[in-house]
Amino acid sequence: MQIERTVQLPHALSFLLEPSRYKIAYGGRYGVKSWSFARALLLICVNPEFIWPGRKDGPRILCARETQKSIAESVHKLLTDQISDLGLERFYEVQQTSIRCKNGGEFIFAGIRRM
Repeated sequence: MQIERTVQLPHALSFLLEPSRYKIAYGGRYGVKSWSFARALLLICVNPEFIWPGRKDGPRILCARETQKSIAESVHKLLTDQISDLGLERFYEVQQTSIRCKNGGEFIFAGIRRM
């Protein structure tokens, strides 16, 4: 399942489309970090060969935040909106507690607590 799409990301966040296991962005509010991460991860999930040559199945992506009492407090809505904005509806199945890619990739949502 391959897709070619032109996506705009801020130059400072272009590293999101480069191969690496962990991706971290620092900064304050309104830096479009969440929006950029959502776009990059949705595209990578649909086309994992872009980052991992030879890989056909989509990755499992954990979306965690320190305080999350419900899915409404997660990035579920942001990802759902970006799926629509990027025209990726045919590749994704949006469920109540997860978002699944047709190639086996999945976005999972969780709250975490510091000890």
